[in-house]
Amino acid sequence: MHSPLQRQGGDLRHLQSANDYVDLSTCVNRYGPPPATARVVREFEFSDLAAHPFGAEEGFIAAYSRHLGVPEEHLVAGRGITEFIWTLSRILPANATAAVTPDYTDIIAAFPNHVAGPAPEEESPSTRLSALASAMSGHRFVILSNPNNPLGTYVPTAELADLCRSRPDSTLIVDESYLVFSPHHDSSLVGFDLPNAVVLQSPTKLFGVAGIRTGVLCTRNRRLLAALEDEKLTWPLSLLDSIIAQAALSEAEWAAQTRERLLRQAEGMQAALEASPLGVLAGAPVHYRFVPADDPSTIHKRLLDLGFVVRAFNGAEPGRVSGLRITTPIEDELAAFARALETI
Repeated sequence: MHSPLQRQGGDLRHLQSANDYVDLSTCVNRYGPPPATARVVREFEFSDLAAHPFGAEEGFIAAYSRHLGVPEEHLVAGRGITEFIWTLSRILPANATAAVTPDYTDIIAAFPNHVAGPAPEEESPSTRLSALASAMSGHRFVILSNPNNPLGTYVPTAELADLCRSRPDSTLIVDESYLVFSPHHDSSLVGFDLPNAVVLQSPTKLFGVAGIRTGVLCTRNRRLLAALEDEKLTWPLSLLDSIIAQAALSEAEWAAQTRERLLRQAEGMQAALEASPLGVLAGAPVHYRFVPADDPSTIHKRLLDLGFVVRAFNGAEPGRVSGLRITTPIEDELAAFARALETI
């Protein structure tokens, strides 16, 4: 059995009864899925499963094109951001590609050439931007998450765009999985006309549908688009994944309302963590927080005993920092979580 330091967020299979725990270990929107996804599943014609998923990719791309406000020809569909990360790791030259760390599991595993950012206590948007500038000076391709997972640091998108302009020989790949949760959700890098920028996005986390696997890669780089086309499978998306994702993307008002709820709850969790013996990194504009800890396993176990599952990280592993990432509890859970923190 994996230890807490090895287990993916959201994997509760080691627990006897997962329903007895509040899962704060994964960054999916726990208010989802939105109502439109339930409607399309109820109305789905199951006889359609007998055929291959013709049109599934095209429908999803059209919906995401409208969602982002970018031309369809700049988008590639895939089975979540994870698929793009591993595809890029195959087609990009390994010795010329780096990840700015810390970052999350797939990025640090797929791109073992790491450029480390500052220690958590020195972490800020400016220090992360400085680490990124250093990485782009020495590598043709650089990848990072923004806002960062697990720290939550957000580098303003306009500053990333300026850096791309100043480093035209280096391509920046940005995983914007968590930008959609932040007050900066409408400031994606896709809005900038940059040939050396690649953006990864997915509807699964914001809309609470991580059980489906859909995502897009957006770039104006024709050579990279051609290389990805060569890697693409005959059926990039399943029919059910596509229709559920399209239904979710239609729920813009629901997304805006739940984003506000999550951010309000995150402020409450921030206050509870600041009042606790644990401490927390400040300034994260997302629905999770990072708690630096020398012994995260002990804290993880204590919170588990109190009914809360959080994500623990081992700072001894490449690309990691030692601590815990905690997703915000929803309204009827926050007070109980604050009481649990008081016992640590």
